[in-house]
Amino acid sequence: MVHWIRSGPVQSMVQTRAAAGPAILVDGLSALQFLATGDGWVMAGDLEPGDRVLSFDQGEVPVAKVFRSRPALRVPQPFWPVYLPVGAMDNDEPAELLPAQMVMLESDLAEELYGEPFVMVPASSLVGWNGIERRAPEAEEIVHLQFDAPQVVFAGRSLLLGCGGAGVAAAAQFRGQGMMTLTATEARQLVAGLIRESGAGRMLPPAQAALAGAYRL
Repeated sequence: MVHWIRSGPVQSMVQTRAAAGPAILVDGLSALQFLATGDGWVMAGDLEPGDRVLSFDQGEVPVAKVFRSRPALRVPQPFWPVYLPVGAMDNDEPAELLPAQMVMLESDLAEELYGEPFVMVPASSLVGWNGIERRAPEAEEIVHLQFDAPQVVFAGRSLLLGCGGAGVAAAAQFRGQGMMTLTATEARQLVAGLIRESGAGRMLPPAQAALAGAYRL
């Protein structure tokens, strides 16, 4: 059996009741995941506090804190990461996302169902859409980036990932003008609808496309 725990900078993890081994991380970024900066694409594992990362709605923002973790050697299948093949979200490279890593979706269906076009969903809810599936973990290091306030950062032209805030801001959900965070149930409902519509959700709205183009993403 497992239970959820929260520890220090790591946003969420699980641990067996026997606590026989290290906690299983369920969010955070692979150290090899590229993120957009003003100087081009930089691997998450190479970022340090003070480095500026391109965010969805605030331009370049400085990283406040960086925490690094080694994943457990043995991860039960329910906690395997989510694998995005090339093109699943207009990504040029495959991506490995931990199951509770928050991902931005933009679609007309989201606005119909929940009143907001931009929604944050856990990566696990994407399984079954555009070839996205669970796979055994490959990442050897997980990075948690924290900003002064929660940010949504570019990991591709249309792949945007949530990163937490520091201090009291860490409790803030990804909410704002035209954006909300869905529950796991709401997220699965949305993705089921996108599957039925054969991926009809737009992944790159005009304003986002202009920003991506300006930085040559």
